[in-house]
Parts: sequence; structure tokens; C-alpha cells
Amino acid sequence: MNLIGKIFVVLIFVMSLVFMSFAIMVYSAHINWREVVENPKATPDKPLGLRLQVQNLRKDNDALKAQLDELTKKLDAEIADKRAQVAKLEQERDDLQAERDQLMAQVAQLTQQTRDAVAAMEAAHQTLAKRTDEVGNLRDLLRQAEQARHDALVRLVQRTDELHQVANELRALKERAVTLAADLAKAREVLTKFDLKAEPELYRDQAPPVEGMVMAAPINGLVEISIGADDGLMKGHKLEVVRLGNGENKYLGRIEVVRAEPDRAVCKIVPEYQRGPIQEGDRVVSKIW
Repeated sequence: MNLIGKIFVVLIFVMSLVFMSFAIMVYSAHINWREVVENPKATPDKPLGLRLQVQNLRKDNDALKAQLDELTKKLDAEIADKRAQVAKLEQERDDLQAERDQLMAQVAQLTQQTRDAVAAMEAAHQTLAKRTDEVGNLRDLLRQAEQARHDALVRLVQRTDELHQVANELRALKERAVTLAADLAKAREVLTKFDLKAEPELYRDQAPPVEGMVMAAPINGLVEISIGADDGLMKGHKLEVVRLGNGENKYLGRIEVVRAEPDRAVCKIVPEYQRGPIQEGDRVVSKIW
């Protein structure tokens, strides 16, 4: 029950008392009504006059009305204050709801950003794995390329060395060709002086006058000697092997040229002419005089 209800209850109670007093007075009609109405002073036998009682009740009623008005004003002020507080709270509620909606929107945006970031990170991991595999493959290719380059460089160095060697050999051959040309010119002069033929067919079946040395002991019936094509030897020429020195002059046998190189030749031992074992250092001649 609010304050106004309480006030009305009090008023009803007061009016009930008033009407009850009226009823009592009516009931006691046999009493002097003037005295009853106009009695100025209350005594144990006679109550206060009704007029004075009404006046007192009106005063009390006015006081109660004034109190009621004051309470009503206070109530209106409190209601206005409460309404203001309610309005303020509603405004704060609206602000909080708006802030909540904004925060929910931010949360949704952050959630979407997080999902996008996770998706991007997964894509980055996949890309990283692919790039890692590509880097591994590139490293393998790089190692293979480096090995191929190294092999090519080694081959290049070898070819360069061979080229330098060939160049040196070519230069030596050119010098030797010059020397041989000079020797050939001198030989031709000598042959011309002694009226001899200069054609090499002269010595195709017979070895030219040469003299050399066995360079190694025979292996599998083959022996290497220190003279070769530069000395006029050709395949099929036959040479004699002798041992001279230390008081020993011995015929050891005959050998036949099977391969002639510029400064050496490989010969096979002719078995039917062998008279002793051939050793390193034995002399080789084209004819025994």
C-alpha cells in the first residue's frame, strides 16, 4: 500500500469517527441539542459541543490535508526523481545495449578475422611446405649442377693440360720437323754426293743401318728397343741382337719389328735364330759386319 492509500485510510477512519459521533448524537436526541451543539467546554458529564468538535475536526482535517498535500508533493518529487532515475537507467541500458551490439559486432569481426587468419596461416603453412620441397629440389639440382660444373672444370683442366701438352708436342714436332728437314737436306746432299737413291723403298725389306739398345727384358716373346721410326725402322724389319763388353762378344738372336714409334719400337723374338737369353742393355744392330 502506498502513501496515498494510507492517507485515504486515515481519512476514512476519521470520517468514520465523525459519522459515528453524529450517530451517537442523533441517538441521544433527547439531550439538549443546543447544549450538545454549542457546549463550549467538555466535562465528564457533557462532551464538547458538536460545533466545536466539527471545527476541531475541520482543523484536524485541514492539517491532515496539508500533510497530505505535503506528502503528495514529496511523493510527486520522489516519483519525478524515480522517473528521472528510471529514464537515466533506461538511457544507460540503451547505451549499454548499443555498446553490447557494437562489441558483438567487433567480436563477430574479430572472429571472422581470426578465421581468415587461421585460413591464411594454413595456406601459408602449405605454401611453406611447397617452398621447402622446392628448396630441397633446388638444393639437389644445385648440388648436381655444382658436381657437373666441377666435373666440367676438371675435364676443362684436363683438356687444357692436354691442349698445352699437344701444343708443346706440336712445337717440339715443328722444331723436330725443321731439324729433320735440315737433316734430310744434308742426307740428300750426302746421297747425291755418293750417287745413292733417296727413296725409302730402298730399306722397305731391309733395315737401314741403325744401332740401338734393348730397353727392357723380354715379356711374352716381345722386347722394346731404343730406336724407332725416326731412325728409319718399319714393321717387318729384322735386327740382330748381340752382347758386347766385359770381354764378351756374343750373338743372341734375331728380332722382328712389330710396331715402330718415333723414338722406340716393339719387336718379337725370332725363335729359330735365338742363341741365348736377351737382357736389358744388349746391343741391337741392323747387320753384323
